[in-house]
Formats: sequence, structure tokens, C-alpha cells
Amino acid sequence: MEKWIKINNEKNTGIFRQWGEELSIDPLCALVIRNRGAEDIEQARRYLEGGMDILHDPFLLPDMDKAVTELISAIDEGEKIRIIGDYDVDGVTSTFILVKCITAAGGMVSYAIPDRLKDGYGINDDLVRKCAEDSIDLIITCDNGIAAASQIVLAKDLGINVIVTDHHQVPFDEDGQGTRREILPECLAVVDPHREGSAYPYKGICGAMVAYKYMAALLEKFPSEKLRKALEECIQFAALGTACDVMDLCDENRVMVREGLRQMEKTGNTGLKALMNANRLEDSHLSAYSLSFVIGPCINSTGRLESAKESVNLLLSDDYEKCLGDALRIRELNDSRKNMTQSGLKKAVSMIESENMLSDKVLVIYLPELHESIAGLVAGKIKESYNRPVLVITRGEDGLKGSGRSIPAYNMFEKMSEVKDLFTKFGGHAMAAGFSLEEENLGALKKELNERAGLTEEDLVREVRYDSEIGSLSYPSVRLIRDLEKIEPIGAGNPGALFATMDVTVEKVSRMGKEKQYGSLNVRKFNAAKKNNDYIRMTYFGDMDAFDRYVDEEFGPGTSEKLYSGAGKIDIDICYELKINNFRGNETVDYRLKNYRKHCIPQETEK
Repeated sequence: MEKWIKINNEKNTGIFRQWGEELSIDPLCALVIRNRGAEDIEQARRYLEGGMDILHDPFLLPDMDKAVTELISAIDEGEKIRIIGDYDVDGVTSTFILVKCITAAGGMVSYAIPDRLKDGYGINDDLVRKCAEDSIDLIITCDNGIAAASQIVLAKDLGINVIVTDHHQVPFDEDGQGTRREILPECLAVVDPHREGSAYPYKGICGAMVAYKYMAALLEKFPSEKLRKALEECIQFAALGTACDVMDLCDENRVMVREGLRQMEKTGNTGLKALMNANRLEDSHLSAYSLSFVIGPCINSTGRLESAKESVNLLLSDDYEKCLGDALRIRELNDSRKNMTQSGLKKAVSMIESENMLSDKVLVIYLPELHESIAGLVAGKIKESYNRPVLVITRGEDGLKGSGRSIPAYNMFEKMSEVKDLFTKFGGHAMAAGFSLEEENLGALKKELNERAGLTEEDLVREVRYDSEIGSLSYPSVRLIRDLEKIEPIGAGNPGALFATMDVTVEKVSRMGKEKQYGSLNVRKFNAAKKNNDYIRMTYFGDMDAFDRYVDEEFGPGTSEKLYSGAGKIDIDICYELKINNFRGNETVDYRLKNYRKHCIPQETEK
């Protein structure tokens, strides 16, 4: 079941004509920009035209001044610096940014990435002891460290200074009255936008963005042409980390990803160029999708199945032939990861359906044989299918390990914090988390999370938010779609434009695609202004088998068969995206169906 919600930020439709005239865009595009949060014409202009100059001052991040001062001192004194990152894309790009820029500033820097299976997430005792063996003077964490209080105490005992840069939620204690106390690691500086009292205006940045901000602050205090050029190259990697860590593409994140995509299309980074070529992206117009679903998964696959050091080394290399060979192998590794994920997903779905797990509001799924590196991928796909918080747990070498993915109504980190005694280790944020626990605590975890879930049935209903209702299917034009392209990059927090048309008639359906898995629909809608019908052809890249089942359930058995033969028709409401179809130089409007329902269900409006 879905709940359709029309986004409604402005009842005075004249404002959209005014914005359209001033910004030279279609009024419907102006409405979409209004729906994305622009409250006046200047905010709309900033949304469309804002550049790198709108990025926030890095020194507003907590402890940034101390972190820069200590780093400059380490560089001047010739101290040995080690970056400790993480094995996902955000960790890899954070590590690259710090290594690249500190090297450019003249620092003696090396890096370490934890092994997912042997070490687990983030800095650990073994990595700290290895730093002591290597006579490291300063550890800088990136995309981790905020929850590593004991490891940082160990580093201090071994005579190693530590600077933490992270973007995850700060661990806390809570007394009986509900008062929280932050648990911060005791080190030289803790740079994290989520710290209590943080003055940073936009807290939803990833680890790579925190690393980029750190290096931007370093450049201010430690001017260097080499560092400036290195920081310029790092924009594309902050963008990659942002997109792949599923940060909202709002505020400075959107600007960073937009600028990063422009850089990538003409990238001078040898490893990234090889990875793009290996995935046939060298001549493509890149989008946030290219980062999140093509380049990012390849980098992730090294950390999941082998070592993320391969990805860092690839990005730091200048040997194109070697990079291309490595990139092709990484792509093959990603293909293997896809197959493993699909197999794990099938097992999870089978368990959910056979054990009637949907009576639980929080799905805790134990798949002991699943490769622990893909637990988060399976959790994400289950969450998308069932619209519930999901924890997928596997058997590791030292107890159970798992990953969680959440929905907007459920702050996963805070809910896990309520039962933190059941974990041996955990960390994350509102929408995702990683954790370890003893096997005997598995049953208690499932019980406690569900008893404390605080979710209503309405929270579990998937919401479809559309921008506007279009009454005439002949209104969309190529020019409108060109204007709508200006809202890119699209993704979390800045979705693509979605429109609805109510009470359309589907007169014929056919299958398309190599395996006939997609659909093509002939759609008719009466045009009241012209007093005739608009006819369009609409494509559907969703589950056509599910579409057929829905049609037969709502309109009677055999209706879908009649639609395929052209002997039947149904009246439905539709939500769709608008794209451009370019066939032999002729551009036409491509209507892409996203959601459907039987007509006459009352629609709701977002207040």
C-alpha cells in the first residue's frame, strides 16, 4: 500500500509564473524548485546558480582551529603521520583526500585501512599498535574515530597523538532523567559536525566532506600552490563520498556533487579515469547515479571482498596501464559482489515470507552463511521492498556482525543506543549502522528493538511525494524537461521531479526488453481545454508481473490479459517522471511510469 502526497508549499500559483519569468524557466520547474525548499526568488536563484563560494566556513566545525594548528606543527617538525580510514567509499575518498593534501603540504604521511573481516569498522587496537611499531607520531582518523575512545586511550599510552575527523553521531550516556552526556574521545581535536554545540550550519556532510573541509582550513593557514592544486583535485572525491554515503543533496552537498561531476568528466586523476573507462563512462554525461551505482560500488567491492587499500592505491597511482588493469579486475570483483547480493536477497525474502516476519516492525534477519561484507547491501534492498527498518546479521570470526538500514520515522542509531549493552560494538547514524554482538544476545536484540520501536502502522506505509498534478498530458515539452534538468544532481534530499495525472485510461499494454520484463502502456486522458483526448505512450521499468497482479486484483481476473490483447481498458491514477527520448536527432517527451493506483482513492497534500 502507498500513500500519495502532493507537495504543497505555495497556494499562490502566480509566484511560479513570476519566478519563471525572472529565472527564464518554465513555471512548473519553478514550482519544483519551491518544493525543494527555496522560499523566495533569491533562494531559487542560489539553488540554480550557487557555486563553490556558498560552501560554509570550515572553521565553524568543532575543534577545527586546533586540528589545523596541530597538523601544521606535525608537518613543520617532520613527524610521521598516519591516516586511518575505513573500507567503504566514504572512507576510501576521505583517506585519499587527506593523504593527497598532506603530502602536497610537505607532510610525511602514510595510511591504513582496516580489513572488514579481520579488523571490523574503523580504528582498532591492532592498527594502533602497528602505528607504534612504525614510530608514528600522529594518527588522523577519517570517517571513523568518534566511537573509538578506548583505542585512542591506547594510542595516548603508546605516546601517539590523535586527531579525529568523523561525521557519525557522537556516542552518549543518558541518566534516569533523560539527560544526555556526550562521550568524546580524549585526543588533540575532535572534528565532527554532530558534536553538541557545533556552530556548523549544515551537519549532514559525509566523512569525505569533513576531510575536504579540514584540508581547506589547512590551506587557509598554510598557503601552498601544491596544496591548492591537490585540494582542487579532491573536489571530485568529496563529491563521490557524498553521493555514495547517501547524504542529502542539499545545501553545500548539492554544490559539491555538481562541481565534482563537472571535474570528473575531464578528470586528471589517472586511477579514476581508468575506473571510468573500465565501466564505459569515459564519454558519458555523468550524474549522481553514475557515482552511486557504477563507480561507487566498484570501490566498495574491494573493501567488501578483498582490501580497500586497492582502491586507495588506484586513486593515488599515475601509471595508467597498471590502473586500467586494476580497474578491470575491480569491475569483475563488483560483478561477483552483485551475484552474492542477489543470492543473499533471495534467502532473506524467503525467510521473511515463510516465517511471517512482517508482523515485526523492525526486521532482524539472521543469515549465518551470508558474506558479512554484503549484509548492508541486503539490508538496504529489504528495506526498500518492505519499508521497515532492517538489520541483517551474519556469523563472523568473532561472534555475530551486522548492518542496518532504516526509514525516516526510525532513528536507528538512537534506537540501538537504547540497547547498547547487547552489542560488543556499534556505530552509525539515523539511517544506517554497523554492529557486532554475541550470538546469545540475538534473540534479546530482536525482542528489545521491536518492543522499543515506537513505530505506527502509518509509519510503515510507503509515501509517494509528487510535485504537482498535470491535468493535460500534452503540456510537458522538451523545453520543460531541459529546465527540469537544472535541478540536478538528483538523489537523496533532492529527488527528481515527479508528476501525477489522475483518471487516465490505459487501453493497451505490451511487454518490452530483452526478457520482456518491462512494459509499454497506451494512455488516454481527456483534455478539458481542447475538448479532445491526449494520447501518449508511457514506459514502465518496474515489476510488470506485479503490475499484472495488481490489475487483476483491482479490476477483476483476466483484465491484464485483455489489456495485452487490446480488448480491455482500466482507469487509474499515475505518477511519472519526464525524460527526453532522442531518436535519430528527433527529441520527444518520454513519459516514465513510477507509481500507479486505481482511480478515486482520495489524495493527500503535504502541509
